[in-house]
Amino acid sequence: MTLKRIAGSMTAGALALVIAGCGGSSGTPPATPTIAAHSSSLALSADGAILFVTNPEADSVSEIDTATRSLTREILLAPAAPVADPVTGAFAPAVMPRAAALAPDGKTLYVTGERAGAVYTVDVASGTVGAPIPVGSEPVGLVVSPDGAAIFAACSQDAAVVKIDAASAKVIAHVAVPAEPWALAWSADGAHLLVTAFMGQGVTAIDPAAMTAAPAWQIPETAARSSSTASPDRRLAHGEVRGLYDLAARPGTDEIWVAHALLGVDTPQPQLDFESTAFPALSLLHDDGTYAKTLSTNAQDVPGSGGSFSDVVSGPHAVAFTPDGDDALVADANSGDVLVVDARSQIEVGLVRPLPGKMPDGIVISPDGLTAYVDERVSSDVAVLKLDRTSGTLSVTVDGAAIPRVAHDPMPAMLRLGQDLFNSADSSRYPITTNHWISCATCHMEGRSDAVTWKFAQGPRDTPTNAGGMLGTGFLFRTADRTAVQDYWHTVNIEQGGRFDPTAQAPLLDAIAAYVNLGLPLPVPPTTDATLVARGAQVFKTAQCDSCHSGARFTDSGAGNPTLDLTGIVLLHDVGTCVTTGAFPDVAHEDVDGDPRAACQFDTPSLNGVASTPPYLHDGSAATLSDAVLKMPMAPAAGSADLAALVEYLRSL
Repeated sequence: MTLKRIAGSMTAGALALVIAGCGGSSGTPPATPTIAAHSSSLALSADGAILFVTNPEADSVSEIDTATRSLTREILLAPAAPVADPVTGAFAPAVMPRAAALAPDGKTLYVTGERAGAVYTVDVASGTVGAPIPVGSEPVGLVVSPDGAAIFAACSQDAAVVKIDAASAKVIAHVAVPAEPWALAWSADGAHLLVTAFMGQGVTAIDPAAMTAAPAWQIPETAARSSSTASPDRRLAHGEVRGLYDLAARPGTDEIWVAHALLGVDTPQPQLDFESTAFPALSLLHDDGTYAKTLSTNAQDVPGSGGSFSDVVSGPHAVAFTPDGDDALVADANSGDVLVVDARSQIEVGLVRPLPGKMPDGIVISPDGLTAYVDERVSSDVAVLKLDRTSGTLSVTVDGAAIPRVAHDPMPAMLRLGQDLFNSADSSRYPITTNHWISCATCHMEGRSDAVTWKFAQGPRDTPTNAGGMLGTGFLFRTADRTAVQDYWHTVNIEQGGRFDPTAQAPLLDAIAAYVNLGLPLPVPPTTDATLVARGAQVFKTAQCDSCHSGARFTDSGAGNPTLDLTGIVLLHDVGTCVTTGAFPDVAHEDVDGDPRAACQFDTPSLNGVASTPPYLHDGSAATLSDAVLKMPMAPAAGSADLAALVEYLRSL
């Protein structure tokens, strides 16, 4: 399928319709698009007077008066504000709002509830919350049609985009798309709805009237490159495309910009370090379905590198264009800053660092192009930026104090600190990395996985999820090399280039552990067939899967050794998945205490949330759950009804 651009640029009248997160059409697209809109955690009224922002940890949406820069009201979406479990200490919001969008008339606000599996409607005048509209598992991205007739939501765990009829508040259509659809946007001509595959390389185009989909683009992997030497320098931006957090059409052009990361999985340890692990990226696409280029940054001391960004930033989560399309602002969640890119020359022209708050997760620009608002998720406030082009080049600066947006932060302070540390690569605040490069969330995106396999010293290692925490899962690492999240100071100092002292900075390690164990809920399972799940549960027992995957967390790790003594009984298994050939095999090594570990003996992973963590096995060699199951002893036959039932059961866990 080819997407065609409608010639012409936006008019001044069209700019009056700027609404963050809204655009497109519920049926036949308009002859001329009003604005290329995309999903966002922020929604700004057409006159720029009222700003809405989602509060994922508070289950609420805040309304801010932009003139007085004050919180007008906080609208609770759940029956009650979230609280930590009084027994376990676990903190899991019931709704977790992620994206917000206003109806064209400004009377209704729509919000996705990731954990509630629903879209919420809010009457703007009264603040009344309507009945949740069930849409599927873990909706994140959200856009609204300019006529207000339809709302579209991306259900990440169901691999589907749903269409809601605004009048009836019911889902009227859905379309299957590649796994983990995340950000939604309208094509530059307004004719197609675009959705990113969060852990893939693709952007899918959807006909919003017919609700049919076709792959539009693949963002290619960037190969390792050379600078002034003949051999590739892995500190030059390169790697596999992951974490497609946002995409937006550049006004007045046929360009689509996608914010994501590049992961340099080609570099083996010990050469693998913070400067060769991950890179921020903006990939440019065209309406005709073609890929243009990828902009990124390189290690600053590489001669002749010629990176598009002169500063190191990390974790691009959101992009917003000035109304004229000349410049782009990129909110970098991990390095904690806003990158300013001249969209015409495609190079950095500024960097706003430091911001007044923590973890910029979204950004929106006012209709007049003079102000930007930044969602600072961890500090629960909104930063205000001043945009000035009087010198000819856009200058962006912090404009006053951040705007508080919650009356009370329900997330326990220890977990909030851990969330900050987990997501931060701000080396000016914490010894977590060097030069704002790597955070825990760089690889554990959304606290889960990055869906790639790294060449670690022990052998090839697929990134495991942290969702649901490590409590009750026994030993950590694929070969039971560690016992507690606090042991990850080794990872911080080796892969991340940090400077953690496990004794002097133990409180920070404890905060990270608290957040991982208590503040990262398990994924909401995808929608499954209850009858098939019940049958699969029986197959699970018949095939003796529970001989290893047992207990509440479906693992025998730590069995017979509840204190997780690394020198005691460490139950490992050889299930025939060891990598023994090729350039990077599994090797014998030592655990964190110096105890020996065999090359081909592996720890049993938990199965909770397993549907959200492809690829599978320690080396990522199984692309799907079916592939992984078929490698196990006593697996049902390929293509059998029992295999299908077993996989459906696993998806439900």
